Amino acid sequence: MKILKFLLDLLGPGLFWALVGIIATAIGVAITAFAWILPRRARLREEDEKRLCKAEEAATEANRRIEIANKNIENIERHLGIPIYSDGLPSAAPPVFDPFLEGTKLMAVYKWDEAISEFQKAMKEAKARQLVALYNLVGLCYSTHGNLSSSLENYERSLDLAREFFDKEGETIALGNIGVIYQDKGDLNQALKYHQDSLKIDKEMSYRQGEASDLGNIGLIYRAKGDLDQALRYHQESLEISKRIGYKKNVANQLGNIGLIYRAKGDLDQALTYHQDALKIHKEISFSEGEAIDLGNIGNVYHLKGELDQALKYQEYALKIDKEIGYREGEANDLGNIGLIYQDKGDLNQALEYHQNALKIHKEIGFRQGEAQDLIAIGLVLAANGKLDEALIYYNSAVKIHHEIGFKEGEATALTNTGLVYQAKGDLDQALRYLNEALRIFEEIGMPEQIGIVKGNIERVTQQMKNKK
Repeated sequence: MKILKFLLDLLGPGLFWALVGIIATAIGVAITAFAWILPRRARLREEDEKRLCKAEEAATEANRRIEIANKNIENIERHLGIPIYSDGLPSAAPPVFDPFLEGTKLMAVYKWDEAISEFQKAMKEAKARQLVALYNLVGLCYSTHGNLSSSLENYERSLDLAREFFDKEGETIALGNIGVIYQDKGDLNQALKYHQDSLKIDKEMSYRQGEASDLGNIGLIYRAKGDLDQALRYHQESLEISKRIGYKKNVANQLGNIGLIYRAKGDLDQALTYHQDALKIHKEISFSEGEAIDLGNIGNVYHLKGELDQALKYQEYALKIDKEIGYREGEANDLGNIGLIYQDKGDLNQALEYHQNALKIHKEIGFRQGEAQDLIAIGLVLAANGKLDEALIYYNSAVKIHHEIGFKEGEATALTNTGLVYQAKGDLDQALRYLNEALRIFEEIGMPEQIGIVKGNIERVTQQMKNKK
């Protein structure tokens, strides 16, 4: 109050009340401004929170989609048994990532042509390592679809790009995949060269896991060439590396491969031990696909031992697992193995039903090599049933498919069976023609065991021809 009285005396009534009016107006303006600022700040804070929330939601959605893509890749790797290179794709921008994600979804349900279309769509915007990975994926789709020529073309493009962009990991994956294609085409020497090149790079990079896989692939080639001792050495070296680095999945794979070698050597008890050890590890790491494969291999050993009921039990157990996990290729293989058991049991109708069911699945998933193998199996059942003309139809279809996809071993096998049917029909000239063609292919791809078998068949047909004269 003293201050107000002092100001009134100092300024006089006119100036004093004018000052009071100015102060009141300023206070009013300040209050109005403050009243406007507070809600605006609140609105801005709310908008910031919404933007932050949206960013977090977008990041969560992006991570979820990446997780789906990686999970799809993991599932495909498990099903196909080969590594899939996807470097640069899970973190790519939407124009590349979106079709990549869609492609992996389609691969997971065996829609190979649709998956190829999505990956090719992604290629339009992809750069560097992304292209290396995309061409690898397209090659894989073509390979599984049975189109080996297109598969090879895309793997080679992936290899060229990997070298152009100094992508060593992409290079070694492409080399390994090209090796698998040449192996499927029956060109074992070329396949060996590519796997050895892949091994060399993995050693240079000190990538022990890749090195172990390469050694295993080289072992598979030597087994196909009939050099079982050399194959065994490579599988054992792969096994030792895998044990040292804790690569349990490959430990189990190599135990299984060693089991297959002992089976080929005729040491069925030793084979059984290795397959059982592989099964134990696959159970420990919860790898159901591997578990089903091991059960099937154990069933095959019991089949060879003549213990058909025991063999059937293991094959049915494998079939149950493959059905549960939705592994359709494994399911088809199990059905085929069960068909073979029923065939040896003399139940040809049951055998035929299982082989036809296997054929249906292989057709549905577009696995032409499996389809051709089922056709051969059905032909065997029909031939055993005395239906030789029907058997020939199935064998001829198998020859055609194997020739189209470039799987020479399968083609030669189907030609051999065709020749034996003509022999059974008494048409020895035709029998000799087909058997000689089969022999030519087996000699071309270097399979000594099969060469010996076909030569034996040719000798018997030739002797029959001599006896007729």
